[in-house]
Amino acid sequence: MDALKAGGVEPRPIQYVSLSISAFGVRAQADGHTGWAAWRRIRRSHPVLAWAAAAHVAVLGGLVGALGLAVWLAVALPR
Repeated sequence: MDALKAGGVEPRPIQYVSLSISAFGVRAQADGHTGWAAWRRIRRSHPVLAWAAAAHVAVLGGLVGALGLAVWLAVALPR
């Protein structure tokens, strides 16, 4: 008889969730799935983490856009 099942308690399945945010995009992994399937699993089981990751990517995108606009204005406007 298995030691974990001896007390009448079923063992919980192992859950693996990974989010990697880089300059090239976001990579999601959850329970052996990648891409949109992993993102759906993460949103279902960890909604706060999913919103935080999306907000983080949006803020980084906004910062890159603002930096690009500042450089463009500095170069394009006559002095």
